[in-house]
Amino acid sequence: MVGAGIVGRSVAYFLSRQDIEVVLLDSTTPPSPTTRASLGVLTRFNGGTSSYAGLFRDGYALHARLAADLAVEMGVDVGWRPLGSIELYLNPSDEWRLEELLASSRERGCPVDRLDGRALREMEPALAAEVWGGLYFPGDHRVDPSKLGAALWASAARRGAVALCGDRVVQIAQRGEGVEIATEQGNHCADFAVLAAGAWSGELAGQLGAQVTVRPVRGQHARFAGCPLQHLVHVDGHYMVPDGDETLVGATVEEVGFDLRTTAAAVVDLSARVEKVLGGVLPFLSHRAGLRPKPKNGRPLIGPLQAFPRVFVASGHYKNGVLLGPITGQIIARWIAEGVPGRDMSRFAPER
Repeated sequence: MVGAGIVGRSVAYFLSRQDIEVVLLDSTTPPSPTTRASLGVLTRFNGGTSSYAGLFRDGYALHARLAADLAVEMGVDVGWRPLGSIELYLNPSDEWRLEELLASSRERGCPVDRLDGRALREMEPALAAEVWGGLYFPGDHRVDPSKLGAALWASAARRGAVALCGDRVVQIAQRGEGVEIATEQGNHCADFAVLAAGAWSGELAGQLGAQVTVRPVRGQHARFAGCPLQHLVHVDGHYMVPDGDETLVGATVEEVGFDLRTTAAAVVDLSARVEKVLGGVLPFLSHRAGLRPKPKNGRPLIGPLQAFPRVFVASGHYKNGVLLGPITGQIIARWIAEGVPGRDMSRFAPER
C-alpha cells in the first residue's frame, strides 16, 4: 500500500480481513496530506442509476455499518453522527437556486424539506437574522476523519499489517510475477501494489508508463471555539460542522499545485463566512491544509493498470475521499483476493 490517507487505510483494513499481509508506505506521518482537508461530511443520498450513483449510495451506507463494527472490535467511537444538514440561502434573490435544488433532489429520490425563516430558527436558533431560507436534508451524516483513519489502521495492525511512515517511495517497477517498490530506506517486494497516494498516484503510475490523470487541489479548513449549531450547515460551497465544543468550517478550493502551506487569507475568508451565517465571530483556534486528488472526467480512479494488472490505483476521489474511501477499500480487497471487483468498475478505469 502506498499512501496512508483514508483510502489507503481502508484498503489495508479490508485486505487484512482477507488474511493478506499488508505493508503501508507513506512519506509523511499521519494524517496524510490526502486527508487533512476533509471535514468528514457524508453527503445526501443519490438516487441515480449510473455506476457512480451506485458507488456513492453503497459507500454512504457502508459508513454506519463500519462505525458499528469498529466500535465492537476496537472499542472506539469514530464520530459517525446522523446530524442532517441544512442548505442555507441568505436572501430572497436566492429563491431560484433553492427551488432548483429542491426539484432536482426530489427527482433523485433524496429526502428533503423546505424551511422558511421561522422553521430554520426553530432548528438552528443561532443563525443570523439575515439568513432567509433553507433546505433540510435529514440523510446527511458526518464521521470524524482522524478517528476513522486511526481505527481502520489499528484494526489492520491488529491483524498484522505494518506501517512504514516517513519513508518516501522513489521508484516502482514490475519484477517477474510481482512488484518491487524502492523507497529512500530500502526495497519492498510484493505480489500486488496499490497506489493510494492521492495526487501523487499519477506520478507513480507514470513510472510504469501508465497515464493516470489526477491533480492536487488544496483545501483549507479552520477550527473555531464554540459550537452553536446542531446540524451540518452548508452555504455557498462551504460547510460548518459541529464537533464537540468546536466548529469546523471549510474547505477552500485552491489550484496551487502541491503547496500544502496554510494561509492567513483562508482564515480571513472562513472567519467571514462564520460571521455571515451566525451574525458574529467565533474565536479562531487553528487551521489545516490538505490536497484533494482531482481526476479527469470527475469519477474516481479505481482499478488495475492495463499493462500491469498487479498494480492497482485507488485515487481521484476529490471531495469524497472519506465518503468513498471504505467502499473503495472493500472493492480493491475483493479484487485482489478473488480476482474480481464484485461490481461493474469499467467507468472508474484509472487510464482514461
